[in-house]
Amino acid sequence: MRVRRGVVLVGVLAVTLCEAHARAGWWPPERPPTSVEGPWGTRWTVEASDRLRGEFVDFFRPKPKPDFKTHKTAKFRYDFLGNKFQAGVRLRRDPWEAFVQFQHTVLDDVPVGSPPPAGPPPPVGPGATYFANTKRSFQEQGWLRQGWVRAEDLFGVKGAGIVVGRQLWRDGLEAPALDANLVWLKRHRIAERLIGPGDYTHIGRSYDGGQVHWDTDWLNVSGFGFQPTSGGFEISAGRPIEGIQLGGLSATLKDSPRFPSSDTRLFWIYYSDHRRFTCDDKAPNNGKCVVDNRPPEVRTGDLRIHTIGANAAHVTALGPGKADVLGSASGQLGAWQALDQRAWAYDVEVGYQLTGLWTRPWARLGFFRGSGDPDPKDRIHETFFQILPTNRQYAQFPFYNMMNNQDTFAQLVLQPHRSLGVRSDFHWLRLVEGKDFLYSGGGATKDDFFGFAGTPPKDAPNGARQIGYLVDIAFTWKPVDLLTFYAYYGHAFGGDVIRQSFAGREANYAYVESTVAF
Repeated sequence: MRVRRGVVLVGVLAVTLCEAHARAGWWPPERPPTSVEGPWGTRWTVEASDRLRGEFVDFFRPKPKPDFKTHKTAKFRYDFLGNKFQAGVRLRRDPWEAFVQFQHTVLDDVPVGSPPPAGPPPPVGPGATYFANTKRSFQEQGWLRQGWVRAEDLFGVKGAGIVVGRQLWRDGLEAPALDANLVWLKRHRIAERLIGPGDYTHIGRSYDGGQVHWDTDWLNVSGFGFQPTSGGFEISAGRPIEGIQLGGLSATLKDSPRFPSSDTRLFWIYYSDHRRFTCDDKAPNNGKCVVDNRPPEVRTGDLRIHTIGANAAHVTALGPGKADVLGSASGQLGAWQALDQRAWAYDVEVGYQLTGLWTRPWARLGFFRGSGDPDPKDRIHETFFQILPTNRQYAQFPFYNMMNNQDTFAQLVLQPHRSLGVRSDFHWLRLVEGKDFLYSGGGATKDDFFGFAGTPPKDAPNGARQIGYLVDIAFTWKPVDLLTFYAYYGHAFGGDVIRQSFAGREANYAYVESTVAF
């Protein structure tokens, strides 16, 4: 209850302060100069940001386990603090550009545990993954987040370009959009489903390699080849994960006069993972080995997965507002260790925004379905594999992801003030296959951490399928260009899948953060 009141209070204060600041002649302050002219026609720009976040977790209460003698349950209620500082220098001299960025992360009071019988078992919930990767309550490290060189109009070809070095990659954002609603759809409902920098976490990940593109007024063609770095929930970030290689191609019909307020993309992504894992028979689904619904002793071999898909979005004026429609579909082929990979996922969404009203209300409905595996004993693996996503883009309370998941949802986006945004979601979550896992996680974090975890099904003819319901609300307040506040609260009502594995059927997750950036 205190969390809910706090989130509401943030919203009320934001509206009040926005008006007060707008009427005050001294507000907002001017942005400090960060760019200077250099020799030989160059321009040097300093960029920096600092994000401070407090997270508050009240996860599903675990069931008591008799092998833990001193503590009967894992730590499921806890708070912790994270800070991410970034500083970079950008150098431009047309048609060249270079960027180097350093990042430093501090985590304090991460929930801890220790193996039985010495002490409490490992914690559960969002903060637990940091401890699972690095078994320390206080974590701190700096690393090179980005370091790349870009060249445009290569060999005199207008629109042809290349970016080489350590960089961030967000699948789905290869081409920009012009319409504001389409920009939001691409950023929040298309991008980073399969590959992203994971910036929700306090560490994130980068990609070493290169990407090429050819961009015209209405078409973008892109290709890439990357090796991901350690990071995400692993504080010792920046080391290349030697066992993973990524490659892909995409073609996007852009939002342009030829295709107004529209975006359509075809893509292919190849993922190769030949890391060697040793499964722990006592905890085979904790993310430290390949996770699926087979016995742990047979989970050996490489992953070689091709994902072929498409997405399309369109926004149009309709009556007193704007309507939008979005769809995506993906299919997967290849090898999941000794099994054949045959999986799929699709998503359909519609929305309508009343642009003339005060809060510009935007209501949206959607249905997502990602395949699961119905038979752990056959020769086919049918669970959709999410690769290396920014998981929280599509699971605001990330106790689930898009693997073996059916998500029926409604969204409401409001803008009561030009500097204040409000978003509220409702999700009805079900497993597609009851004999497969409830999966969570966002992909590889280091050489020996698979990055996905699973809650196994119980012994039943078809298994339980009802994950539960999630209701959440988030506020974004940007009083000035330099400063952004964000507050989130989500409450999960667990269904039969949760009841079978946890003693508690409700969970709460909240965080408040401030970001200073210039």
